[in-house]
Amino acid sequence: MYFYTKLADVKQQMIADATKDARERAKKIAENAGSSLGSLKKASMGVIQITAPNSGEDYSWGGAFNTSSKEKEASITIKLEYQVD
Repeated sequence: MYFYTKLADVKQQMIADATKDARERAKKIAENAGSSLGSLKKASMGVIQITAPNSGEDYSWGGAFNTSSKEKEASITIKLEYQVD
């Protein structure tokens, strides 16, 4: 069994990176539509998934107990809603 003790730090960085990426994408969409990105109206976060690399695992609720490898991939879904000016 393997334990990773810095998961909270990884989660914080994942949230920051995903939020920054979502804002940049929204800004580009607004610009391409001839508008500008306004203020953030709503933000939500999905579950953080931790799975084996290149696996088909998809456990949104309840997780998985995969011990086949100590290497894991983590993903997160962030949903941001902006006003468009």
